[in-house]
Amino acid sequence: HTVKRKTAFDRKVLRSKAGEVIFTVGELVQVYDNAQDTTLATTRKLLPRWSAP
Repeated sequence: HTVKRKTAFDRKVLRSKAGEVIFTVGELVQVYDNAQDTTLATTRKLLPRWSAP
């Protein structure tokens, strides 16, 4: 069962048109900071996780 699911997933990924995304200078991007996802400190949970636009 898992082998069939994996081959179906791999086939879907290989058929997709999505590829490498290349950003040019001057484009606005957001950066996600996942270092705060696994913390137990309350003060860090209140900080924004996404960068400002």
